[in-house]
Amino acid sequence: MKEKIKNYASKNGYTVMLLALMAVLLLFFTITKGGDLWHLGPWKGICMQFPEFGLMTLGVMFCFIIGKIDMSFVALGDFASILAVKYMEANVTEGMSNGQIAGVIGVAFLIVIVIAIIGGVINGVLITYLNVPPVMATIAMQLVWLGLSTALTQGYAVSGVPPLYSEIGHMMVFGFLPMPLLIFIIFFAISAFLLKYTVFGEQLYMMGTNEKACRFSAINTHAMVIKTFVLAALFSCFGCMIMVSTMNSAKADYGTSYVMRVILILVLAGVLPDGGVGKISNVLLSIVAVQIIATGVNMFPELNAYYASLIWGGLLLVVLVITAITNGGKKFSFKKKKTS
Repeated sequence: MKEKIKNYASKNGYTVMLLALMAVLLLFFTITKGGDLWHLGPWKGICMQFPEFGLMTLGVMFCFIIGKIDMSFVALGDFASILAVKYMEANVTEGMSNGQIAGVIGVAFLIVIVIAIIGGVINGVLITYLNVPPVMATIAMQLVWLGLSTALTQGYAVSGVPPLYSEIGHMMVFGFLPMPLLIFIIFFAISAFLLKYTVFGEQLYMMGTNEKACRFSAINTHAMVIKTFVLAALFSCFGCMIMVSTMNSAKADYGTSYVMRVILILVLAGVLPDGGVGKISNVLLSIVAVQIIATGVNMFPELNAYYASLIWGGLLLVVLVITAITNGGKKFSFKKKKTS
């Protein structure tokens, strides 16, 4: 039995670390707050809050698996959501039926999808055909999207979201399941299916392990990178649209803190920028752990909400140090990558 536990721990270092982290967090907040965490309210808040950045995390996860990074996903999502809200505001008028409003919302989502595809293709082309380093390419596009959003809105929030759409962020399905959580579950299932049961998923891991070997294996690596960034952009834009429904508006700087939060979640989960490694189940554990920290800090009225960022930063440093020591400073992973 001990041997089995040791083998599991050696092969699933990040899973064990995340489970231990969640156990410590739950125990700490249970002791310090007298069990307030176990009331329905905090867990309802957790389920309502993490889906928006959870979707973004799933999108960026695909980029990390192929050994790339995307820093522009929030800015792109904000730009797409601003255009969508402006379209809804201009085309929803008094007296329209719910069916007509739903049609306007559908067109707004088509706009979001088109913008996401354009943004993903631009990132992919910059990285593949123009050989711009992924970090620099996506930071540049982050500034472009932020500039366009600010020019469109003058820095103000764009309201005018139809009540039919804003209800989505607060709706309960079957009386107990928050709609944002249901949306996250659907996207999580799609992501898990793509990674585990499709050729595309296998090629993602192959790309992250050895891109040169993939080229010699007749895999169109340029197309793979572009598809991956398009997929990441779609997930991120849908995450921003969930944010629109909960905040009832869109703004150029909504969700800017999510950039580093998403990177923290992926590193905690063992989905590292080296590429070729990472389990989606660990990503889910990491998302929940990070949100528990945020919710727990909010339970202390004497603490500033930014203390959560301090804790997240400390966790990121600890994980990076542990993984560096574990691998002699050579690779940020608990196990060696498979070679093709």
